[in-house]
Order: sequence, then structure tokens, then C-alpha cells
Amino acid sequence: MLPERPSTTPRPPSCNDACRHAHRCDATRSEEPALLAMRPSVERVGPFFDGDRLVQPEAPHRAAFAVLSGLAMTVAAGRVVAFHLPGELFALDVARSQTHGASVVAVGKTWFCRFPRAATDALCEHGGTAARYLRALRRRERHVEPPCPDGPAAERLRGFLADLVERRRRIEGPATFVPLPMSREDIGSYLGMSAATVTRMLAKLRAAGAIAIRADGVDVLDAEAITASPSRPA
Repeated sequence: MLPERPSTTPRPPSCNDACRHAHRCDATRSEEPALLAMRPSVERVGPFFDGDRLVQPEAPHRAAFAVLSGLAMTVAAGRVVAFHLPGELFALDVARSQTHGASVVAVGKTWFCRFPRAATDALCEHGGTAARYLRALRRRERHVEPPCPDGPAAERLRGFLADLVERRRRIEGPATFVPLPMSREDIGSYLGMSAATVTRMLAKLRAAGAIAIRADGVDVLDAEAITASPSRPA
């Protein structure tokens, strides 16, 4: 992993109706007026390149983020614990230490939207629908955990792909393509298996006609095969 990049100069606000994710991203999809009023405070930061860190452990918690384009992952205690897709708001939950507890790392060329903590905290403190929505996002982030490493490898990989498809559809609309710009090692770290096992499980899914593998990801050809429970451990 490369050292953390120096702070980049914030660009003009990117949170507006011209953004492709304007009406579906976690930050504004509810169309709540209080959330939309926060748009002028949102900054676009980047670009970050593969391995660059947006935040690192013990850095002061000053903002939440959403991926504008590209992909990011959270790394804690040497393991990938989350992947973040465009339009997903994360780093909302603040530890008692008031610092970040993990690294957020760019996967490939990535731009982020930065939501100043002062703005999100102010919304949470004033109550109403916007506050309840942001608190729900904080709870969701707090309780997300990587897949159990004890489950069958095939089941974990299928669940991983199914989850990415569902999350992409929530932001992008109908979609069957799953971008996988991260390395097989990163996927393995998240799923608790080796990179070789990830490659082998993808090959099995391709042989079964469930997916088509592309250089930048996979096309899901048989959604039922991705979501079905396995008949026996891999």
C-alpha cells in the first residue's frame, strides 16, 4: 500500500442535479429538503489512485464520504472489511475517540464527495426525517461485517457478487454487470480465502454459465445461480 496522499485541493461542489447519482445516492435519495440543503457544503476531492489512502487510522474524523467515481475499500487490522461503490455514503459513524478506526483506500482512479461532519452532525441534532435517515445510515455502517470465513467458499463468493449486484441496482438502476477493479487478493481478504480460491470459484461459476468474466468485472448471466444455496460445500 502506498503512503497517504497529501491533501488534495477541494473542487467546486459536486452534489447537484448534474451528478449522475444525484437522485439515487445515499446522501440525497430521500429527496428530504434538509439533506438537499446540505449540497452547497459538499466538496469533490481527488483524484486518488490505486492504493492511495483517503483516511487512515487515528486521523481526526472531520467528514463522511461517498464515492463519486471508481471504488474504495476500508482496511482494518490488515483485512479488507468493506468495499464502497459510487453513490454509497460511508464514514458517518464516529467513534468515541473522534478519530477514524480504519484506512479508506482507493481502488484504481477514484473521486470522492466529502460531506463535512459539521453539516451531518447538525442535521442529526435537529431531529426530523433527515436526522432519522442519517442515523439509520450510521447504524447500517456500524453493523456491517465481512462474510463469515467459515462458510463454503462458493457460497461466500456468490453472496459477494449478489450483494454487489443489489447495491449497484439501488444506485444505478437495472444492472447485471459487477465491476471488480480490486485485486483477487483484496476480494480474498474480504471473503477470508486465498486469491487462488477466488479465481477457482469464479472459474466454476463461469463454467456453470452463471457469469461471464471480463477484464474489468463479471456479467451475471444467471441471477438465480448466484443467489441459490449450494447443495454441498465447495
